[in-house]
Amino acid sequence: MVVIDQEKCTGCGSCVRICHEGCISLFDGVASINYGYCSTCSQCVAICPEQALSWDSVPPTAFDETRMPSPEQLDELFKQRRSTRTFKKDKIDRVLLEETVNYGIYAPTHNYGFRAIVVDDDEIIETLDRILMRFVSMVYNVAYRPKIVGILARLVGLSEEYLLNKPKIESSLERGFAFHHPAAIVFIVGDKWIPLSVDSAQYALANMTSYAQAEGIASCLWGNGPIFVDRSRAARHHLGLRRRDRIFGALLLGYPAVRFRNKVEGRAMVIQWNGG
Repeated sequence: MVVIDQEKCTGCGSCVRICHEGCISLFDGVASINYGYCSTCSQCVAICPEQALSWDSVPPTAFDETRMPSPEQLDELFKQRRSTRTFKKDKIDRVLLEETVNYGIYAPTHNYGFRAIVVDDDEIIETLDRILMRFVSMVYNVAYRPKIVGILARLVGLSEEYLLNKPKIESSLERGFAFHHPAAIVFIVGDKWIPLSVDSAQYALANMTSYAQAEGIASCLWGNGPIFVDRSRAARHHLGLRRRDRIFGALLLGYPAVRFRNKVEGRAMVIQWNGG
């Protein structure tokens, strides 16, 4: 929670003006927080010129502009980062895992109650893989084996996506597993009734992938997997999920078994300009 050191507070009002929840007021020249409305976004901590506000009484530190990455460094980071689906069997030190996961808290969010479940036990990862493969097999038998399903997919305009997924599923079934030995899986979990949580989870995972890349750890956003894991009673038990919990995103982490060498140049976002 946000804490105010009243001896440091000068009553400048910076925190009052920045608070989009309207929960900070000045009384007798000192800031006061109505915690019933505080979302703990910590904008007030970041803007205070006197460092009078803190998180759980941990003093903030001033920005060091000399440590900011250059545009060229960011260009290298973003273009080197690629989704990695094959990992070495080497484990990641838990201190480094904790550092990587904690950078997710600095991402933009609408859900301030997220928690991360980190699975780095090989046996549990294999158990989750088996649970996922049962779902994959069921989907294949229902959606791809009967010819009538393919015909219906074409009629309703789903043929392209339908056909793109078929070889991926067949490949997983042929090799018998979904994961390629990730050292850890990070699940972003929160209350299922909080809106926009799926978007917020992806922002948090994006922070983690960038920090992991800088530490030499490969990553892969696990798109459809959490949908199946979240619906499995056995998987939810292994992850210790509560009734109101929902998995909003997941990330595979590990040391890469493949080495990408080249930046793919020439790609560009399609941009539509509106206005003069």
